[in-house]
Amino acid sequence: MDAVRIHGAAVAKVRAMEGKLLSDDDYINLLNMKSISQCARYLKEKTDYRRFLSDVDMDAIRRGELEGRIKKNIIYNIDKIIHYYSGSYKEFINTFYAKYEIDDLKDLAREVYKKGKIENYQDNVFIGKYSKAEPNRILAAKSVRDIIIALKDTVLEKYTMPLIDDNRRENLFRFETALDMAYYNILQKEWDKLSPEDQRTIRYVFGTIGDVLNIQWVYRGKKFYDIEPQVLLNYTIKLYNRLNYKKIKELCYQRSMSEFLNKARQTPYGFLFKNEETVDIYMDRRMHRYIYYHLQKINRNTNMNIINVVAYILFLEFEARDIISIIEIIRYGVPEEQGRKYLIKNID
Repeated sequence: MDAVRIHGAAVAKVRAMEGKLLSDDDYINLLNMKSISQCARYLKEKTDYRRFLSDVDMDAIRRGELEGRIKKNIIYNIDKIIHYYSGSYKEFINTFYAKYEIDDLKDLAREVYKKGKIENYQDNVFIGKYSKAEPNRILAAKSVRDIIIALKDTVLEKYTMPLIDDNRRENLFRFETALDMAYYNILQKEWDKLSPEDQRTIRYVFGTIGDVLNIQWVYRGKKFYDIEPQVLLNYTIKLYNRLNYKKIKELCYQRSMSEFLNKARQTPYGFLFKNEETVDIYMDRRMHRYIYYHLQKINRNTNMNIINVVAYILFLEFEARDIISIIEIIRYGVPEEQGRKYLIKNID
C-alpha cells in the first residue's frame, strides 16, 4: 500500500489542525495574564481550547481542573486522528495513550511517594485510557506499591510487578524508569508493523528522544539516588541515534558527578548541562525544546509519512506543557521575560 493511500487523509487533517495551535501572540498574551482565571478566560474566548472550557465558572476554576481540561485536548485530537487509520497504524497511534497514561502514573506515584496519599488528580485524565486499569484503584493508593498492585492484569503488569518487593530508597525512580521502558517496548512492538519507510523515520526520531532521555536518566540516577552503574545501565532504554550503548555505558560508569558532567558535555547533548544556568531547573525545558525544533525541521521536510502525525501529537503535548508552565508562572508572579525561559517554544 503506497504512502498517499496510508497517510493522505490523516496528513491533510493534521496539517489543517496545526493551524489551531497557539500562536506566539497567544503565548505572550497568556504570559501577561494576572491570574489563573484570566488565563482560563483567554483560552476559552480566544483559542481552540474553548470546547473544553464552555461549562466552567471562570472565576472559580482551580489550577488542577484547568490543567486537566487542557490535557483533554490531546485526547480529543488523537481520537480524531485514529479515525483515519486502521490495523497496525491505528494500533501505533494508540500507543500515544500509553505514553500519556504513563506520564500520569508517574505524576501520581510522585505524589503518593511524598504524601502517602493522592489528593490532586484532576489533571491526570489519561489513567486507564490505554492500560484499562481501574482509575479509582489507582487514586485510592497509599503507596507506590499500591499503584503497582492496581496495575495487575493490565498490559503494564509485566513491567511493574517485578518491583513489588523492592523497598529500596530508589523505588520511585525504578517505578518511573520501568514505566518508561514499558512504553518504548510497546512503541517498538507496534512500529515494527509499519512500512519500512515509516519505520526508518520513527527509529530516527525516537532514537534522538532515546539519546536525550538516557543521558537525563543517568544524571538523575547518579545525583538523586546514587544508583550503581550497572543498575543505571540496565534501566536505560535501547533507543539510540547520535549516542550508542557504549557511550551510554561510559556515562553510567563515571565515578563522580563532576566526571559525569565533563563526559556528558562532550556529547552532542552537552547543552543539557550548561555551566551558567541551574541544571535541574532548565534540563527538562532544554530537552523538550531540542526535540520540538528537531521535529519541526523533520516535519517540514517530510510528507506522507507517519512522522507528520507523530509530530503533531507531540506538538500538542509540548503546547499543553507550556500552558501548564504559564499557569505556574502566573501563580508565582514571574515577569514575562523571565517566564519565557521556562517554555519549550521559543517566543520571539
